[in-house]
Amino acid sequence: MSRSVKSAERTLALFELFSRRQQPLTVERISAELAIPQASTSMLLANLRDLGYITYDAHRRTYAPTIRVALLGSWINREFDQAGSLTAILSDLQREVQETVFLGLQNGPYAQYIATILLKKPRGMRVEAGQHKLLTASSVGRMLLSLKSDGEIQRWVHRCNAEATEDRLRIGVSEFMAIIEQIRRQGFTQTRGDVTPEFGAIAVTVPAPRGFMPMALGVGIPVERIEAKHDMIVEALRHASERLKIITLPQQEPSSRDTILGP
Repeated sequence: MSRSVKSAERTLALFELFSRRQQPLTVERISAELAIPQASTSMLLANLRDLGYITYDAHRRTYAPTIRVALLGSWINREFDQAGSLTAILSDLQREVQETVFLGLQNGPYAQYIATILLKKPRGMRVEAGQHKLLTASSVGRMLLSLKSDGEIQRWVHRCNAEATEDRLRIGVSEFMAIIEQIRRQGFTQTRGDVTPEFGAIAVTVPAPRGFMPMALGVGIPVERIEAKHDMIVEALRHASERLKIITLPQQEPSSRDTILGP
């Protein structure tokens, strides 16, 4: 058996294991249940985490699939349930706002996009599933950080500054905490070209399925269109978030404020 075939079989076996157990699992348990060496299991999980298919809870030292795994079969789901699927809700949002929409979660010091629907017109924001940006330098990341404790946020600011490859992406702790306080007051976050030149974004949090990490739903838009569409986009995002509550389950402990992905 070739190495690539063995890796594919292990990947499928891993997701089938999560389907059976329906809960986050430690690397030790995964290794034991799949009869795979722990070193190989750790490497497999690390690769899938980098691709955005697996999340890691450092508090509990457990792994779990992301919503991106469910979206792999979303085209099949649409054949049976257009009204209630996550993909259908994102599609409805995109049609309403007529801009690019995206769903993302935290992956270490980054916000990673796990689902996107692009505006297929000139001047539409371009963002692809799997792409990631620093937590502190993205609307999705800022929204997710607002759920955490102030002390944890400050640690992530330092981590993101260390990871930043451009000076413009670094930010002081006090300046960032002021942004967080505004997000908490208004219930959404907004950028206006300060993260992605010529483009802004508005994002809100969405409920996460039990055992999964918090997510954020956003709309990307050229800065010249933000003013005219701002209130409509915020309302549309809030409505989509409410709809998503119907197809997701309540978040389990630990609370989203205390959850850390990565070291």
